[in-house]
Amino acid sequence: MSIKLIAADMDGTLLDSRKQLPAGLFPLIHALRARGVRFAPASGRQYYTLYDQFGEIADELVYISENGSMVCDGARVLSFAAMPAEEVCRAVETVRGVPGANAIVSARDGGFYETADDPDFLENIAHYSVRRTLVPDLLAFCRHEPVCKVALFCKGRAEERLLPAFRSFEGTSQIALSGADWVDLMRPGMNKGRAIGALCDSLHITPDECMAFGDYLNDLELLQAVGESYAMANGHETLKAVAKHICPSNDEDGVCRTIRRVFGIDKP
Repeated sequence: MSIKLIAADMDGTLLDSRKQLPAGLFPLIHALRARGVRFAPASGRQYYTLYDQFGEIADELVYISENGSMVCDGARVLSFAAMPAEEVCRAVETVRGVPGANAIVSARDGGFYETADDPDFLENIAHYSVRRTLVPDLLAFCRHEPVCKVALFCKGRAEERLLPAFRSFEGTSQIALSGADWVDLMRPGMNKGRAIGALCDSLHITPDECMAFGDYLNDLELLQAVGESYAMANGHETLKAVAKHICPSNDEDGVCRTIRRVFGIDKP
């Protein structure tokens, strides 16, 4: 096995339940780079949040952000897949009619939202969108600004409330259940697995030379796109059924432990 790229989802996968990166991750990434292996955070989070989170090593990484809709190599944008404006506007109008639901849209310059009175929503977007802007009318904003993802939030009821409300979007948008609270809308066919293909082309490698880790349904295509796929022990049962391997949970440092074992890298 010759792995050249490792992609790892963030929430529920690389991050522990306190939203913390594992200790020893940065030295591990340096050790991988010395062996010619690139590391890619693969997340529904915005690119700027991921870049900020990796601090001193940010320029060494490749990024699959916005569930694959924005792909970057360090500070260089490789792709930005905008949704049709009319589809984005329809999504904003629809979420306004779902009790307890809100939306934040992803543009090239960060996230934009219109709700300032839902503390759960505001707390969540603070985790996922380090560059975010409150606008008076999200619908008006989306009419003239390209958007690559609409992230829909409903505390603890994403599957129960948001999926039924957005069922009519199934033929015109890619819909991903990203957790208990979130549903993401993107252009049809946009997902983390497709982003892996774009990165393979950019890095001149094959999918068989890629390893990936995930925990939820928005990681399904990611795991299907690589040669070595790992579902977290804490992951969704559907994902575990398609993964080639199961690794320890995010609170057991499953990603780093598995990488060290596979590559024979000692823990510092």
